[in-house]
Formats: sequence, structure tokens, C-alpha cells
Amino acid sequence: MCVTAAALLLAWALAQPARAQAPAPSADDPDLTMAVSPTETPPNGPITISGLAYPQAGLNVLITITAPGGVKSSLTAVPDKDAHYSVVFSGTRATGAYTVSVQDGPKGAQAHGAFTVKTYPIDIDDEVADNKALLDESAGLVAAVKKQVDNVPDSPAKTDMETKLAALGEQIKELPAQGPKLTRTLQPFRDLVTAHPETESALQAMFEHLAQLDAEAKTAKEKYAQEVAESQRGVATCDAIDHATQALKAVPEMMEIAKKPFDFAVGFATSMVGSELPPAAGAGVATAGKLTTALPKAVSKPTESLAENEIDMASESEIAEKLVEHIPEPVRESPGYKFAVAETKKFLPSIVDGAKGPLGVFDKVTQLAGDVLAYANEQLFAQYCEKFEGEFTATMFAHFYSKPAPGHDPVEWWNFSTAIKGKLTLRYPKVTSGTAVALSGQFEGGATHFTYYENVFATDLYGKMIKGGYLGKKDVPPAATDNGEGGMVNALTSPTSFYVPVTGQYAGGKITITLGAARTDFNATYTRAHTFYVVIAPTTLMLPVLGHFTLPYMNAHFILDHLISGDYAVGRAGKTMVLDIKEDKHLPGPGNLGVYTMELKACNPGCE
Repeated sequence: MCVTAAALLLAWALAQPARAQAPAPSADDPDLTMAVSPTETPPNGPITISGLAYPQAGLNVLITITAPGGVKSSLTAVPDKDAHYSVVFSGTRATGAYTVSVQDGPKGAQAHGAFTVKTYPIDIDDEVADNKALLDESAGLVAAVKKQVDNVPDSPAKTDMETKLAALGEQIKELPAQGPKLTRTLQPFRDLVTAHPETESALQAMFEHLAQLDAEAKTAKEKYAQEVAESQRGVATCDAIDHATQALKAVPEMMEIAKKPFDFAVGFATSMVGSELPPAAGAGVATAGKLTTALPKAVSKPTESLAENEIDMASESEIAEKLVEHIPEPVRESPGYKFAVAETKKFLPSIVDGAKGPLGVFDKVTQLAGDVLAYANEQLFAQYCEKFEGEFTATMFAHFYSKPAPGHDPVEWWNFSTAIKGKLTLRYPKVTSGTAVALSGQFEGGATHFTYYENVFATDLYGKMIKGGYLGKKDVPPAATDNGEGGMVNALTSPTSFYVPVTGQYAGGKITITLGAARTDFNATYTRAHTFYVVIAPTTLMLPVLGHFTLPYMNAHFILDHLISGDYAVGRAGKTMVLDIKEDKHLPGPGNLGVYTMELKACNPGCE
């Protein structure tokens, strides 16, 4: 019996009337997942092969890479406790198309992929252009803020805000000129590879990382363009002021992204030079002209590759140092590497000096943007508006039960939980007419924890598949990657961030809140639980059959929608108005039970 037959058996079981009241697991996903990264690399570049797998007990994941000439290389991987596997393949000397085949043990499910090894001119112009385009978005954000400030009534706070924005605008005018300086900073490396192709392998890691930074800049530019659009919408005055000024938070984030190639280039060149120092030199100092640069500890023979995500949270200088440390020994011993180090020593001072100017501009813009944001929050917004603001946590725990057989209790075949946290903001104008005040704002944050349990094969119906046999399985919930703080960075990097607009009313000492459609919410593809199973039973002719299915999670809007209802009394603590919500709801349904909890405290002015 093959894997397809097992999937059909599972699909048959899950299609029975007993499960009509709950979402059926998806058996359409492959039994083995595999991703190849990157899909294109220069010669000798590392390729990461990773995914989810649940091989039969005692067996590993078998990986076969076929080079352009037909030569095959074999690797094995052992999935971790969460069924994730990952290996690095470095045998990429020959150019051309490579194929990858991954198998769950000798007779298990298979997955296929490919990547290409190619030589290409070292061209940093695209990267520099994307860096410049990102910097250009800063002017758009400042213009959006200025437009909203122009629309508020005259006041001393408005005048001061306009003065601060003008100073920030003048400083931002210097940003586009920094792009050509990045070209000049990176030009020595491009010239070196052009004149001496044998140095390409030595500098390969640097160019690969610059390409990653370029991709980050492109993605960030799109997000910031959306932020500009949001800030220019014709919304109520309080929303307009708050949205526009909060958009200034994106400016320092832009500067951090723009700084990365400069920091990385300096760090990589410095580490290259330091890697050839004699051991006695330790953290030596190289002096050239007016430059004195502290160099890292001399690097001996590296023997292992970088672990997955080892450097994701590091600074660019640390990333550069680690990449140099992990240059393969054959490359390090090559004449091309030694020549590249010798040449890098010559142009290191010019790289450092060239980066100082742009980095100074970026730091100045960051400082001014922070000053404007602080003033806007403390003075401009306070001049016209009020807001409740505070943190919240919420959970959803869902239980699903099979239809009970006569004389037996129901069997819980599936449960999961999701924890979210974030911030609630509710804005309203200071000057209002009547007794009711309209509120507007948002819930924003992210998921911080997932759990998953399934017992699909426990019921008599599903148990028919394994009667008289053996079942092995592994349940894998999605990983929580969010810090729950919301904002642009999480929207860029987290698949479980959310932003849910709300409206409401404040009247008679009570607040009502109505959820709008989510602007962003969980990535539905990411937020699924995975179950890998192997069955050896008479129904499989006693042959091992591996399978895989997924089950979904509800998103943040769904959770909040089941918690937010009715009126909430506003209390007082001295001069502070306090919205304090504690919810604990049990919502039963046909064959299921949802348990929801929330703790929220929002204050005006802000909670201490």
C-alpha cells in the first residue's frame, strides 16, 4: 500500500457524518515538506535544505543532490523533537542546475526541489538603487505628517510642531545623496573581483549577505509606502494626528535598514584583515592614515557551518565577523583568499572613512524623528485629543469531540490553544457636543504561544485504520515568533502579527467597542498544526505507510470578536480614567467547546 492509499483512508474517515460539525484535517499537504535556500548561488556557495518530516522510528531523512554532470551526493538529517530537519550542502563547485530529492527513510514519502549554481558579474548597482528608494520613502512619511499637522487648528503646539518638522525635513533632504556613497564604499570589492576573479570565492559570503539586505530593503519600502498611504487617509482629526505622528516611528526603522550595508561592509573588511593576523596579535590594531581600527581575534581553522538562525538577531558587524570565521578552510588556504586579504588591507581605511558620513546622517535623522514623535505625543495630540491606551492578553482554547458511540463518552479528538497579547488604543476629541463621544482606534499585537493535541485515531471509526497494528505519530504546532508589541517591524517579520481597527462610543461612564475588518492578521498558511504519522497494520498489508495532515488555528480577529461585547464601565483612580476588562467565556457548540479569556487595562492618561 502506498502513501496515497493512506491519505485516502484518512480522507474517508474524516468525511463521515460524525465529523460534520468540525473542520476536517487537510490531507492535501505533502507528507514530507522541503525547502531549498537559496535557489541560486555562486560556485562553492552553501545551500540549506530544510523542512518537516516524520520518518519511521530508527530511520533518518535521506537527501540526494544530483550535480549537473550526474554526480550524486548523499546526506542524512535527523528531525528534531518538533519534526524539523535542516542540513547544509556545500558541494557546489560546478555551475548549472542541481536537483534535490528528500525521502522519509528508504521507502517513505519523497519531496523534490532544485537550485542553480552560476557565476555572474558582481553588480551592486541594484542594491544601491533599492537602498536609495527606501531612503526616499522617509520624505513621504514626513510630508504625510506635515499634511495632517496643517489641518489642525492654530495653536502654539502646532507652531512648534511645524518648526520641528521643518528641521527634520531639511535633514531628510540629505538622505538621497547617501546612495552614491554606498556605491563608493562597495566599489573596491567589485573592482577586486572584476580584476581578479579568483577572489570571488573569498568574497562570496559578503555579496550573498548584501543581496539579503537588498531583499529586506525592498520589502521594507513596500511596507513604508503603505504606512504613507494610511497616514494620508481622510480620517477624523484625532486619528489623523495619531496615525501620522506614529508613522514617524518608521523613520528610525528605515535608518536602521539603510545603515546595514555600510555597517556590514566595514565589519566584513575589518574581519577579513583580522583573519590573517598571527595568533600572538590577538585583537590587534591596524593603522592606516588617520584610521585606527580594532580588529577581531585571529581566526583559526573553522570546522563547522553556521547553525540555522544563529546570526539572525546579531548586529551587522557580528554577522560579518561570523561569516568570515566560517569561510571554508579550502577557500581560506587558496591564493585568491590571501590576495583578497592583502588588497582589503589597502582599501580598509577608505571604506571606514567613506561610511562615516552616511552613518552620521542616518543617526541625525533618527534623533530628530524621535524628538518630533515625542513632542507630538506629549503636546500636539494632547492639545486636541484624548485617548485610552493600555496592554491586553487573550487566549482561546478549543476542544472538539467525536460523536459518542452508544454507552460511551465522547472522545476529544482535537484541541488547540492560542495566546495573543498587544495594545488597545481608543482616541476621541477633547471638544465634543452632546453626551456621547465617538471613539476610534485599534487592537495591535501578535500571537505569543500555540498548543496542539489530536487523537484522530482514537475513535472506533478512525481506529479501523490501525486495528491490530501499530501507529506512530508526531504533532507539531506552529512556532510563536511575535513579541506582541505590534508596529512595523513585527508586521514585516512575524506571520502572527495583527492590526484590527475598532470604533466605539463613550457615554454615561461606559465604553462600547466594535471591531472592524483586520488590516493585518495571522498568515493562514503558517498558522496550521502538522501531524505526521506512520501506520503498520492489516489495512496497510503490514507495510509501513507514512502520512501527514494539517489542522487550522483561528486568527486574532476571531478571538477578539468572541471576547468583545456589551458595555464596559470606566472607573477612576485619582485623575486617571481606567477601562478594566476581565473576560472568561465558555461557548459550547455541536461537538465542540471554546474557552476564551481576556485581561485588558487601558487608561487615560496612560496606565503607569
